[in-house]
Parts: sequence; structure tokens; C-alpha cells
Amino acid sequence: MFPQKNEKEPKVRFANFSSSWKQRKFDELVNRINKRTDEVDLPRVEFEDIISGQGQLNKDVYEKQSDKAGIEFKPGDILFGKLRPYLKKWLYTNFKGIAVGDFWILRPNEVESIFIYFLIQTPKYQFIANLTSGTKMPRSDWKTVSNTTFSIPYQYKEQNKIGIYLKKIDDTIALHQIKLQNLQTLKKSFLQKMFI
Repeated sequence: MFPQKNEKEPKVRFANFSSSWKQRKFDELVNRINKRTDEVDLPRVEFEDIISGQGQLNKDVYEKQSDKAGIEFKPGDILFGKLRPYLKKWLYTNFKGIAVGDFWILRPNEVESIFIYFLIQTPKYQFIANLTSGTKMPRSDWKTVSNTTFSIPYQYKEQNKIGIYLKKIDDTIALHQIKLQNLQTLKKSFLQKMFI
């Protein structure tokens, strides 16, 4: 669904879309938000709250007690963990909050937010983001990432359709992981009762 290296259009597309994709530098696709806040009523999202590579929270961040300052985000923003990017700490937000730690807050600029969320998960973006600076605490280099060119669908409708399709896949995976965890818990409970 995304163009391969040296290609301008993907091999697989949804029906009724045929217009060419356009090449745009990453800093044309997003604005990097840097508005710091320590507002008391907003939930905090930290690195340890995000499941690596899954873009899901591992806890209810509204339950956390914290007064740490960070960068304010709003629904539709994307959090990308620039510290040790190989850990794949990213989150598509559907609430207003504060990102605490080394995050880039990416706000799409004339591009569908859900499309950008999946663009940062592509091998190309991951490769570029992992060209890091620093040895003990490697961080993605904004200058390198922001100047990288990506192919994107010309039509917002196609961007949105791709994003929604991939989100459904993520949701299905998450549902099956929950079911698997429940089965593992049931098995453990059963074994404990059987062999007392």
C-alpha cells in the first residue's frame, strides 16, 4: 500500500484511485509541536506507558498521578519517541494530554493524521529515524528525518482509506492479543487449582 524504493506509486491500491502520488519532504507533511505545559488536569504519557511497536497504552493514563511538565498534544496528534527510536514508541492520540520525555509531537499539515501515523511505521521512515546521534542515549535527528522525501497519495480520501484499513488490522491484532492473554490467565488459574 506504500510505494517501494524508487517507485512513485504503490503496487496495491484501493479501487477508484488512480491519481499519481506526490513526493513531499517530511517537514511539509507535519508540524512539530513544542508547546510546553504543566497543566494539572491533563493526563501524562511517558515512554513506559506505550507498548513498543503496537502504538497502544499499557495503562489508563488518567489514573496516573503526575505533575511533570511536557509537550501538550491534542486529538489527532502523533507521538513519536525520538529517544532510542528502535524501541518503536509511537501513539496516535484521541485525547488531549502531555507527552513527558523525548517525544516529537507531530501534527499533520494538510495530510490525513491517520495516514501519517502509519507512514512513521514504514521501513523507510524507521530506517531514517534510526540514523541517530549520540551513543549512550541515541536520538532521531530531526534535520535528517524532516528533509527525507516520502510518497503520499494526492487525494485525502485515499490517505484516509489507507489509514482506516491499517487501523482495523491493528485493532484486530490487539483484540486477539487480549483474548490470548485471557486464555493464558485462565490456563494459569486452572493449573494452580488442579495442582494444589
